[in-house]
Amino acid sequence: MLNALRRGSKGIFAKILIIILVLSFAVWGISGFVNQVNPTEVARVGSTPVSAQDFARVYQAQANRLSQQLGSPITPSQAQAIGLPQQVLNSLVSEALQVDAAHALGVDLGDDTLASRIRENRAFAGPDGNFSRARFNRLMAENGYNEADFIELQRDAAAQEMWVNGVVGGVTAPTPYLEAFNRYANQTRRVTWFTVDDSMIDAIPDPDEDTLKAFYDEHQAEFRSPERRSFSTVTLSPEALAKPAEVSADAVRRAYEASGAYGTGERRHVQQIVLSDKALAEKAAAALNDGVAFAAILSELDRKFADVDLGLVERSALVDPAVADAAFSLDVKGAAAVDGRFGPVLVRVSEIVPAQKRPFEEVEGEIRQELALEEAHDQMRTLVANVEDAVAGGASVAEIGDRFDLPVATISYVSRQGFGEDGAPVDIPAKETVLTEAFSDAPGDDASPVEDGDATIWVQVDSVKEAADQPFEKVEGDVRFAWTEAEKAKRIEAVAEEAEKKVREGASVEEVAAEYGAEAQVSEPFSQGKPPEGLPQPASAAAFEGPLGHVDLVMTGDFAQVVLKVTEVNEPAFFEGAADLQQIRRALDDGMGTALLLGFLNGWQQEVGATQNPTVINSIVGLDRAGS
Repeated sequence: MLNALRRGSKGIFAKILIIILVLSFAVWGISGFVNQVNPTEVARVGSTPVSAQDFARVYQAQANRLSQQLGSPITPSQAQAIGLPQQVLNSLVSEALQVDAAHALGVDLGDDTLASRIRENRAFAGPDGNFSRARFNRLMAENGYNEADFIELQRDAAAQEMWVNGVVGGVTAPTPYLEAFNRYANQTRRVTWFTVDDSMIDAIPDPDEDTLKAFYDEHQAEFRSPERRSFSTVTLSPEALAKPAEVSADAVRRAYEASGAYGTGERRHVQQIVLSDKALAEKAAAALNDGVAFAAILSELDRKFADVDLGLVERSALVDPAVADAAFSLDVKGAAAVDGRFGPVLVRVSEIVPAQKRPFEEVEGEIRQELALEEAHDQMRTLVANVEDAVAGGASVAEIGDRFDLPVATISYVSRQGFGEDGAPVDIPAKETVLTEAFSDAPGDDASPVEDGDATIWVQVDSVKEAADQPFEKVEGDVRFAWTEAEKAKRIEAVAEEAEKKVREGASVEEVAAEYGAEAQVSEPFSQGKPPEGLPQPASAAAFEGPLGHVDLVMTGDFAQVVLKVTEVNEPAFFEGAADLQQIRRALDDGMGTALLLGFLNGWQQEVGATQNPTVINSIVGLDRAGS
């Protein structure tokens, strides 16, 4: 709603908003700001201010959205860490640059046109679709505007829109650009290729100790033990808080006796026939109740059983109340005629399955657990706040566990990837999130909370083992494996380079492939980004890096390499008005307009200058307050 109030713009101007962030970096990447002291402004571009009120309003909206995504309020320090204040400032300064340029060039909107623009804003429409003064006033109050400020904001927005349309409206990419992009997107190629892999090299002999030690010395950093951390966690969850034994017997009995609980409701096998004549429906119902076979009625009405049978259903499955009332009041094989939503309905019941309830003794424990969990969910918010207060007071994870009777776990020396010192994966709840926190904090830091569904886990680092070199004797097996893999890669590469050279020198791909015991393959024609079946993606991309006859060697994974040759190039037809080229045309037009706008605004910023007020910004964000 706030954006609808602030903008209300259409056309190419709306597209420009997409590039504000890019534009912002171009503008604010220039150093040498002059710090200003006006407490009502956070920045000024030329003669156009960015008000503290606007900054506060947009910043708070962005912070609220982030808090909702994170599931907890974002602190000023966290907002600063992810660059939120600067992002908001960048976007507002970018808008101010456009407004300043518009005003300097005399772009403005008349009062009558501006009033009409506001009246036509759908955000202010009442139930009748017309402008509603009451709705306008309410939205002004809800979003912190007075009428005069909002009108000026709309005047600036209109000037900005007209100026942007004047700068980039009608910009069209030259036809050669479109032709080049058409060639890039729609040209197809065919390649002949084969794969060089470890089946084409001799067996690798076991290395001697000197070879391994030399390899170890050269790659010692690869065999270091990773940094490991020990940390403790305490978990607050509904499951940890739930105390089924404390749920009263009366509460359990009430839950059991609730309608439809712990069992299945009554079900009935129902048939319904919608007819155009109520008298006909009543006649058919009377006949059925007198013992006439349902098949005979279906035949007389020219209906099939499959078309009228609703199956075995509970009452809630029947959306027409009249049909539901009749179906669940009839006896087996009884029928009735009712006025349904879509006309007269013949309703028949062919089977009744009574409601069934599981024995109380069977579900008592289940009920206790459910009621205990409901109570625990109600307690969670208060307890999370209490634990946070304890953490702020210096309580350790172990002390929190004792004080609030919560489960504490200690994770001993795991790597960032979650492996223990024995190399086995360690079972850690909310593993990635908890490990990220454990490897971000330091010993002595307060416990940090992370979310895991309904649970909150506090993580506290106990100790750190720094990464360290390991002696050769301890990692000899790892060194042997790494040397063997490196040797395999080197030998495959040598064979692949030799094969590629032969193709470049004129031998056919088929001949070279056969020489190495492989079979050459010929692809179907394919375009950029759409590799044919069997050809690895890196190889298909390489096929477009040269002209017809282009030869290439491409690594594709597991040390395998593809030798390929482009054997066919098919140029696409080009018709400037073709429907499939219009999307490319629009993208090129927008790109050129964006480049033109960025260039103009960068030049305008250098001409008129920009200032900012960090003191006011920090005050609004909350970074001027201790403990933020």
